[in-house]
Amino acid sequence: MPMVPKGYVPGRSALIWSGPDHGPRQANLPSGRFWRSLLRVLEVPLLLIGPFMVYAAVVLATSEPTVNRWIMGVVGVGVTVSCVKLVRYEARLADRARRDLRRLETVGVVATAEIMAVRPASLGEESGIELRLLISGSGFEPFESASQCKDHPGLKVGVRLNAVVDPTDGLYAIVP
Repeated sequence: MPMVPKGYVPGRSALIWSGPDHGPRQANLPSGRFWRSLLRVLEVPLLLIGPFMVYAAVVLATSEPTVNRWIMGVVGVGVTVSCVKLVRYEARLADRARRDLRRLETVGVVATAEIMAVRPASLGEESGIELRLLISGSGFEPFESASQCKDHPGLKVGVRLNAVVDPTDGLYAIVP
């Protein structure tokens, strides 16, 4: 059974696609244990900032004018709502990554991903490349997909990468 990797893998970032659940997509693999633990530790103070601001506005800032206390309380509520949304979003991403990993470990078949084209791409604040991949293997029709990743000298047109594919819907991951 193919193993889905840990650590850096070319093409690990999210697939460029036209919308949710339209055709093949690249699996979102879970990050390492260290990063997951760090995010969990940072969630606690992040979620406490807003309630502390509300508490400070109501209890600690009694000598401040009423307008300042209202502003601080409203900002505290806004910060709380924003932080809760951020934590929920991160939790959904982690849950999806675990489901993708489980699916590929359970029903994934070995495949090859041949690089058909390489072009520069923006990865947020970093520069990277976009790979046009032709993914083929036994048990499913070959399909094309695009993936963005950090630049690596070994990623050139014609290179074949190992992959794992769920043949039912085209969920895939590039593996070492």
